[in-house]
Amino acid sequence: MRIGAAETTFVVGTPDARTRSIWLTQLVLAASVLITAVLVMVLQPATFGRWNFLLGTLAVVVLTLATLAVPWSRMPAPTVLAVPFADALAIGLVSSGTELRLGYLWVFPVMWVAMHFRATALAALLALIGLILLVDSSIASSSIAALRVFVVLISLTFIGITAHLALRRTRSLRRLMRRQAGRLTATLGRRSDQERRTMEILNGIDTGIVRLSEAGTILAVNDAYSRLYGLDLLDPTLPARSVEYTGLRGMPVPYSERPFSRATRGETFTDASVWLFTAEGEWRALSVTAKRLAARGDEDAGVLLLVHDVTALTYAQRERERFTAMASHELKHPLTVMIGNAELALELDDLAPRTRERFESIIAASDRMLTMTESLVTTSRRGFGGRDEVDDIDLRQIVLDSVASFRATAAAADITIDVRADEALPIAADGFRLRQVVDNVVSNAIKYTQRDGEVRILAAIDRASVVLTIADTGIGIDADDLPLVLTPYFRAAEAKEKAGGTGLGLGISNDIVRAHGGTLSVESETGAGTTVTVTLPLAPAPDAAPPRTGRESS
Repeated sequence: MRIGAAETTFVVGTPDARTRSIWLTQLVLAASVLITAVLVMVLQPATFGRWNFLLGTLAVVVLTLATLAVPWSRMPAPTVLAVPFADALAIGLVSSGTELRLGYLWVFPVMWVAMHFRATALAALLALIGLILLVDSSIASSSIAALRVFVVLISLTFIGITAHLALRRTRSLRRLMRRQAGRLTATLGRRSDQERRTMEILNGIDTGIVRLSEAGTILAVNDAYSRLYGLDLLDPTLPARSVEYTGLRGMPVPYSERPFSRATRGETFTDASVWLFTAEGEWRALSVTAKRLAARGDEDAGVLLLVHDVTALTYAQRERERFTAMASHELKHPLTVMIGNAELALELDDLAPRTRERFESIIAASDRMLTMTESLVTTSRRGFGGRDEVDDIDLRQIVLDSVASFRATAAAADITIDVRADEALPIAADGFRLRQVVDNVVSNAIKYTQRDGEVRILAAIDRASVVLTIADTGIGIDADDLPLVLTPYFRAAEAKEKAGGTGLGLGISNDIVRAHGGTLSVESETGAGTTVTVTLPLAPAPDAAPPRTGRESS
């Protein structure tokens, strides 16, 4: 509370606390005066009989009783100062005219004012005490009395100043601690809000997440993990109701080999596969990853366990394998028939050279198609990697062979094919896959070029790369569709009207080229044509044998 210019520290914030503080201060002084009075009465009865001693003692007692009776909570704040000033007058009466050094009792009101009020109030009280001492010394009329005034006043002044400064430091420290406590509370609140928002985000994703300490203790679990493993939301440390198996309807995973147990031991791993039989009786395929979390700030290091539900992907993969196996089986028969009939036709002696050349092209194309059909199952099971066997090959020969196989188709549509490949183009690649790329791009160029159009093919070495450019004068690709041409199954509207197709050719070609460390880019303008550029790393200079051509058949 504030009293005029004075600020009290004994007020905690409620009237009851203020009253208790006043009572306690006054009762300590009264007890000291009464004990002194009893001792004086026993040891020096003459002093006890002096009127001023009795009047001063009685004044302290009356002031104490009044202090206990006054309702301080309803009194104006400045009235509190009346008590220590009245006490100072009463102590002056007790100590006046006696050899006893009872002036020490002034310490109580001086300390009270020094600790609870400003320096102006302390100065006023010291002035009152000094006035009392001067009056007392003038009655005594001795040099010792004058010295007593000086010593007592100086002592009380130093005591008051010391108490006042100590209290100011205490107040400052208390304010500082209050501000720090406020900042800590605000920081704790922000931290709690951040953790709450983080958990809300983690609970909103489908990936199961568990954060573990280095000792293997669970620190946080999101809802997705709890649902998958059937954990108790109130106590996630209880055993899970779902059981992990090595495979679909296989054997249970030993406890020590379960992903969670491995993570609690501090192990890290990626895409560990398990099958989970949930508490609801469902089989779920899981891919589990454990990553180490480095220590940051006041957070210790730990392990993050990520559980992805890949059930849909697993079943889709199995369905793809079944479909590709069936497709491979169904395609083999007509291809075998085509090859057999073409080979029988070649045995005829009266075939014209041009007809024989066409039958040989049919056999070569059918052989490649049969090889691709047989590789469908393997590719589906292991995922398409874009390359199988790497050899030193000459891309120039692959381009020439591919163009030769399409010349008849181009001639039938009055399309001119201009090939410029004047030097060997050695690369380290899978010749079969690169032939697939060239066939796809050349086929598209012919397919989407109108009659009397032209397809220009340029293959050359540029620094440390082999660059193959296939440009046509066809229908082109709209600017809005151009970023999507490498997307599987995408076909522009005009392309659908021009010719049939699946929209897979360029996407597969791009995957093959990237698997070989190269790039495939497409530039096009509607009505002006399309240019496809394939860039592949140039093979290192051979030490001995020249590069092979990579031709599958002739």
